Amino acid sequence: MGFGPSISVPTITGTQVVYPARLLAAWAVLTVTGLVLERVIRRIQYWIVKITGTHTFGWYSFLHSDHQDDLRETETYTVADLKDRLDWERKWWRRTTRRGVRAVVIAPVVEELTFRGGPYLLAVTLGVAQLPLLVAGSVLWAYLHTRNPRRYRRGTLPVFVSGLLSLYLWLIGLWWLAILVHAGNNLVAIALEASEKWWRRWQHSFSPGEEYTVTVDDRSPQPDRHGLYRAYTPAEETLHVADVEPGETTRVRVATTVGFHGYAYPITESGQAD
Repeated sequence: MGFGPSISVPTITGTQVVYPARLLAAWAVLTVTGLVLERVIRRIQYWIVKITGTHTFGWYSFLHSDHQDDLRETETYTVADLKDRLDWERKWWRRTTRRGVRAVVIAPVVEELTFRGGPYLLAVTLGVAQLPLLVAGSVLWAYLHTRNPRRYRRGTLPVFVSGLLSLYLWLIGLWWLAILVHAGNNLVAIALEASEKWWRRWQHSFSPGEEYTVTVDDRSPQPDRHGLYRAYTPAEETLHVADVEPGETTRVRVATTVGFHGYAYPITESGQAD
């Protein structure tokens, strides 16, 4: 029995009565389940690596960035590195928009037609059960997410679980709705990432591209483990600056924020108009 209003929609073989509220509830449950599984699996992998000191199965690359600090080497920053980082920050919206179009428009169509549409068509052509082939296609689709660039890499099981609704929709012939669900999943992921980015920026005192006149600290050991020097703005805010001398006053440009610290580099008079 469905709940909520029902509508009749076209399918591959005719029409089908669906309950939008039930589909929405199923989507929410599977999405949350996939996210919880992702976090649980990464936690387990992290503790196994931390306890054993090895990552035989390549789990190190799957660890969340918040947990990698104990295991990776110290990262140092030069002026060139910070300039590149500022350029990366300034182009962030452009990159996010392009990636959003690929993720929300192109990827759902290509992936659904390839990994579920292909098996569905094969099952119809051969006259065999659709479920085994659709499951196999979904498993392959989920596994390929483990081959993504490290930042976007996900585990096979969480991705497979999040795609169960699309698999079901293919089974009942609602291929177009499966594509929309896939697009909705990707849209939520892109929106959450963008929101997290801006939330972190909102929490910091500094924004990329801002300029300050700072005085470099000459009382503490310099530079720090990142190769940076601690400096203070007239408002006594702290910036970590590359390639400066203790005790000097200089004009700097903020490149990025890492954790709760602003990272900046000195600028010349000719570079202040950039």
